[in-house]
Amino acid sequence: MTSPLSANKCTCGNPALRGKDVCLACFVKQDAEKQRKPPGHEEDDIQEAFFITARLMFPKLEKLLIAIPNGGKRNYREAVRLKKQGVTPGASDILCVVPNKKYSFLCLETKTETGTQSDEQKEFQKQVEAAGGLYLIYRSAAAGIELLKEYLSTTKYK
Repeated sequence: MTSPLSANKCTCGNPALRGKDVCLACFVKQDAEKQRKPPGHEEDDIQEAFFITARLMFPKLEKLLIAIPNGGKRNYREAVRLKKQGVTPGASDILCVVPNKKYSFLCLETKTETGTQSDEQKEFQKQVEAAGGLYLIYRSAAAGIELLKEYLSTTKYK
């Protein structure tokens, strides 16, 4: 039986795979990098982790804590159809319709560490605050959960 390794060396110093210029460890690492999600989904990942945790920690909020599917790339026809259905540019990513002692409702906006609000999001925030709601930005699932816990601390949904 022949070895899958060749006499060649990988850049890391390990024996390379036969017919390749990389070792098994480097080949696996390169393959994993190719399989990663396309760039631009970091906010989605943060929000997904937020909802997984929130559903476990606050099961009573199942129907009261909702995602607003406002983002994403769409073709022109789909964008027009969704706008007619009420999709609003700039709306927050998450809405909690539970009032607390100080605010009527909570809007959470998911951002990456370097993400910034669009002008439409800033306008939405102003309108939320004028309507008696609280608008907060979070940059990690853990930070979002902490904001939600703090908001709910004066409600029956603690």
